[in-house]
Amino acid sequence: METLLRIQTLLICLLLLGFAYAATSKKALYGTLGNSRVLRIYHVFIFSTTIMLVTDLLAWMLDGIPGKGIHTLLLVNHTLYYAFHTIPTVCYILYADLLLHEDPKRLRRWKFPLAILLLAIVILSLASPFTGWLFTLDAQNVYTRGSLFLLFASIQLLLLLSTLIPLFGASRRSKSRVYWTLVFFPVIAFVGGLLQSLVYGLVLIWPVTTVFLVAAALNIQKEQIGIDHLTGISNRLWFDEVLQRALRAVPTQKTFACILMDLDGFKQINDTLGHDVGDQALQEMAGILRRVAGPDDIITRYGGDEFAVLLHDADASVLQKMCERIKTEVASVNKGSPKAYVLSVSMGCAIFDPARFSDDKAFLSYLDSAMYEEKRAKLGNRR
Repeated sequence: METLLRIQTLLICLLLLGFAYAATSKKALYGTLGNSRVLRIYHVFIFSTTIMLVTDLLAWMLDGIPGKGIHTLLLVNHTLYYAFHTIPTVCYILYADLLLHEDPKRLRRWKFPLAILLLAIVILSLASPFTGWLFTLDAQNVYTRGSLFLLFASIQLLLLLSTLIPLFGASRRSKSRVYWTLVFFPVIAFVGGLLQSLVYGLVLIWPVTTVFLVAAALNIQKEQIGIDHLTGISNRLWFDEVLQRALRAVPTQKTFACILMDLDGFKQINDTLGHDVGDQALQEMAGILRRVAGPDDIITRYGGDEFAVLLHDADASVLQKMCERIKTEVASVNKGSPKAYVLSVSMGCAIFDPARFSDDKAFLSYLDSAMYEEKRAKLGNRR
């Protein structure tokens, strides 16, 4: 009866993960708040947790069933279970760090130590069928924890626990429910993992992980409110939120840059060629920004025929290169397939300097003025 309950629990978790993936796999989600990188990590988190659920499910279904074929299958299954066991925790660390700090360069500090840890776990797992370090199977195919299991479990729990202090500090600076979800997960997962390590037969850690992933999927879905449905990029609502986060991060991180741009002659395109062609021009501009922006840049339809790009951790050189790439790509599009209109943009750009700009309003006002100054200069040159 207990085994049946465990199997049912794991099957329900698999169904919930299917929902979480389906809810977050839409292409429209990519491109908001550097979501391409965040979602890639999140989806690896889902896939690795799915592997854990499937291997755990097979272990409970086949445990104690005699036969050489079953024995071989269980050996492979348990080896995979332990080899992949650390990957969801690693994904959580990367996912939480990127979501909280919005600084992809921070992830580099995790690469080497986590790679070494994963390699050690894989070697330990592959050796276990021969050494019994993590698990053993007797003649009746009954699973038993190995001699190094408690050490293995302790490493997993300490790895999870190590994220609490920076997470808690970041969460106290934020009122967002997303951040508190990130904090509570390692606490609950740690307690569940500890109980599961001490009491054989409990199934807690992967159901807890599944609940977190579903909660994360719901939060990601809510971000769709910040998507402009005509162009598929983020809208002003989302840009304002990202800008506030970037401003809060300035005291502890490198500053950021913004580009505000406006389509030249857009009203004339609408008036003479129609709104459908105008919509096409907006979509084409959004496509240009997608092509030139990096995975962590924020591209936004700021309003009407205005667009914005926010560059994290940018200096003057990065900002200048981005402006040049936009102009080059616009020129390339105009030389391509013939259209009834010519795309042209006027831009205002700046690096945020807290000594120069008192707040976001002053910063945006400067960008707006710089953009219209360039537009007026273009009009003056045509006369």
